[in-house]
Amino acid sequence: MVKRRPVAALLLGCLLLLAACTRAAPLATPTLAPTIRASLLVQLPRGEARWLRDVAVPKGTDAYELTEVATKGEVKAKWYPALRSHFVEAVLGVENQAPYYWLLFLWDEGQKKWEPVPVGADLLSVKDGHVLAWAYTDTSQDPASPPAATP
Repeated sequence: MVKRRPVAALLLGCLLLLAACTRAAPLATPTLAPTIRASLLVQLPRGEARWLRDVAVPKGTDAYELTEVATKGEVKAKWYPALRSHFVEAVLGVENQAPYYWLLFLWDEGQKKWEPVPVGADLLSVKDGHVLAWAYTDTSQDPASPPAATP
């Protein structure tokens, strides 16, 4: 013979089980990634300098991603998987035209000068307070001229 439980007892058991489950596994709250701030100079032809200052990006952002965010997507580039980096072809509508190409520089605060970045932009991790520059540079000159503007 099958024993039947009263409906009220069954409902109470379900509610107790549901309450226990919600206490054991609270809803996950999204955590915000820590942000950093960096500045970007875009040194255009004829010496025109455009500063994009205090751009907020998530910690772990690379220089190429900073460029995309700071310029609001006004960067054209080709991805090279073997190099794990983009080759920047245009910034703010100014395209490479030999012998002028976009080169990336990092401000050295200790020496108060621009240093060329020796790796692709995707391989440079941006740190809080970094100041970077894309300079439209005559690459037929060695060494390449750094940006004229300073932070």
